[in-house]
Amino acid sequence: MSDDTDIRRGDVVIVRLDPAEGHEMRKTRPAVVVQNDVGNRNSTTTIVAPATGTYRGYPFEVLVEAADSPFEKDSSVRLDQIRVVAVEKRIHSVAGSLDDSTMGEIDNALKLSLGLD
Repeated sequence: MSDDTDIRRGDVVIVRLDPAEGHEMRKTRPAVVVQNDVGNRNSTTTIVAPATGTYRGYPFEVLVEAADSPFEKDSSVRLDQIRVVAVEKRIHSVAGSLDDSTMGEIDNALKLSLGLD
């Protein structure tokens, strides 16, 4: 990804997660940027939550419908699979951003996943 592209919290990015180990999510796939924008402006890395087409209904997942988002198909954002990624090496592009309501759901699931509630 080019240096002049700003990554912002709530962006849906296409990220390369390979190589992965064990049960870590793998492949190149959409993910939601969950790192704050101060970190995004001042770091060469960011924190993302990968998305998958499989929704299991876990409390640390957020189902996002394709019609209301940059996702190509209905997707489950997995807040139990967050990772730090190098922006330049792993993020291919920005597909768009999620609305405030969806990010509120993601924040709640992230708090649950990290034990912050």
